[in-house]
Amino acid sequence: MIIRKEHALALLHAKAQEEKGLACQITIKAEEEPYRELELQNLLEQGNSPIEYVLTYWGRNLVYILEEMINKGLIKHPFQWDDRFRWIGSEIIAMINAAILSGNLTGEDTFEPLKERGFAQEMHEEKKGWFKKINEYAEAVFNIYKNAKPRLEISKELGNYIASMPTGPAETKFLPEHGRFPLLLESMRLISFSIPNSDVYTLSGLGQAVQKVIQKMAPSMETIINEDYMYALLKVLDSGIETLSSQELEILEELAFINAKGEILPAGEALLEVYKLWSEKVYRPVKTFNLEAIDEELLIGIEKVWEKNKTNPEIIPTVEEIIHYLMEKPLKDYKHLIGFYGRMINQAMGYQKKEELKKKWAELFTIEDLFKHFWEKGNQWYERLYDTVKESLYSLEAFDLIKSQIEEKTGKTVYKLTDHGKKVLKDIKEKGVREISSTAVKAVSITKTEFGAPNYSWYEDAVKQHLIGGGYPTKSGQLYEELAYTVKRLPHLTRFELMVLHKIPEYGMFLEDLFNEFDETFKEEVQYAVNKLEARYILDILPNNGIRLTEAGKLLKKALSGVPEGIANPINPLIVRILQAVKQVGNLYVKEKKVRILPKNWEEAVKISGLDKDTFEKEIAVARLAGFIGKTSIHESGLEILEAVELLNR
Repeated sequence: MIIRKEHALALLHAKAQEEKGLACQITIKAEEEPYRELELQNLLEQGNSPIEYVLTYWGRNLVYILEEMINKGLIKHPFQWDDRFRWIGSEIIAMINAAILSGNLTGEDTFEPLKERGFAQEMHEEKKGWFKKINEYAEAVFNIYKNAKPRLEISKELGNYIASMPTGPAETKFLPEHGRFPLLLESMRLISFSIPNSDVYTLSGLGQAVQKVIQKMAPSMETIINEDYMYALLKVLDSGIETLSSQELEILEELAFINAKGEILPAGEALLEVYKLWSEKVYRPVKTFNLEAIDEELLIGIEKVWEKNKTNPEIIPTVEEIIHYLMEKPLKDYKHLIGFYGRMINQAMGYQKKEELKKKWAELFTIEDLFKHFWEKGNQWYERLYDTVKESLYSLEAFDLIKSQIEEKTGKTVYKLTDHGKKVLKDIKEKGVREISSTAVKAVSITKTEFGAPNYSWYEDAVKQHLIGGGYPTKSGQLYEELAYTVKRLPHLTRFELMVLHKIPEYGMFLEDLFNEFDETFKEEVQYAVNKLEARYILDILPNNGIRLTEAGKLLKKALSGVPEGIANPINPLIVRILQAVKQVGNLYVKEKKVRILPKNWEEAVKISGLDKDTFEKEIAVARLAGFIGKTSIHESGLEILEAVELLNR
């Protein structure tokens, strides 16, 4: 949806003519372009002749909104607008949508652009103070956007433009210039621009689907995609080729949507996907992924230990052996981990220790030296290193990159790479160990949505992490986008991440508000916790930096509301496996909201969990301390966690 000065004036002119009982007559072709774009937006429609235009129901509503805003002084008359001023565009719709999802709050980043367009103002609420919120006109415009179904008509010339352009995300300044083609694309909602300043563009989910059709079809006619073609193809799908008119049959064959037998060809299959998105507007939710440097090092380590196992079967990747692998390497090989260890020590000991870490890095030689420096008293250093590695292993298993299981010969718990983990390891070997942030992956995954261009900082993250390049997602970007939607997630929260989750309401908080809940020295730690929580699909960071809990996140927060914040990993994949095993061998009591287990069934639960007995006992002790499990039953909070697991992977 796009309304610039010329479109607003055209709408006002159409209303003035309507009040006289007339239609807009366009006799000069150059003047018709904004009218044509408004027609594609379902704001105007053709009158009794091809050169006549009249307002649609939604166009009339939009004019009423514009006139009322002008009369109230919220926005100047379009005659006074700059020619390129975008009153409404995909980025404005995205800002309004993000505000609605944030309880109508705009956040600092989008308030001024929305206020400039008359859609936001500071409002006072008794006992709450002043808030920057969208107004009724913003909500009304968004309602028009949601209900005014755009048309879809692609000419051969426009099709060539779409086929040749990078899908994005890419900086808008690199968008191929060709007259009004970008305006036509935005009118049909095939392209999206980033908030707040349209610095980045991407083909929308519908736009990418249209591009796939064009790349597979035979664009041999003046009009290569339109609604009539889609409806004709549906007739083939529903009732067979016999139901087509001779003209429809000729068009579908010539454009390579079907063959002579009426079989749907690849271009036709792609066009059916376009129809689904265009008619139903059903888009996937935005999911993302995250890896820290320590996670990637452990993937490498697990593979190295298994390689040693080939020549020495006594060496297996237990936690202890993985730690041994880390301690074998000189500290100079772990420069990329300074940030990770800094955050870990900062969380445990305070900001001054993080500063001390930077000084000590050049003096110490091994990971062992590093941990001994901070935790030598009481010989706690190994326990701290063990906890650090264990935490990362939980995270890797939560993302379905590794699987812990019992090694038959020894009865010990070992770690194996999953197929997903092997793909990630291959990427690490090709591109090196580097952080994969949730925002960078989201810069790729958000593009498949209705109007989802990433904001500029997400785009920058993705470029730095080699997930986007040359106007397209890279091979790595495609991999992590795929993982965001294909891994089977299990909940995992560290002690610090639980502290962060406790601070977040269902909606209405922004990142800056969350940072202010902690000492300023913890800003980096909070950001990394948010990265993990978002990648685990517990919360969603909106393009305006608003924070919104997912349905699974709401359940997990409720289930963990009574958990003491001193527990290191109050929920982790092993606890989830135990809960699943106990539920499987127990009996559900609906009224009590509990699952009870008979004493004789505990051995079966251990077996189903796939954990060794020592690990099972350690993890169930944590689960009992957290209140998920009693002596003989799973409590309501434990059942809520299992329900959340289903929502994470729906």
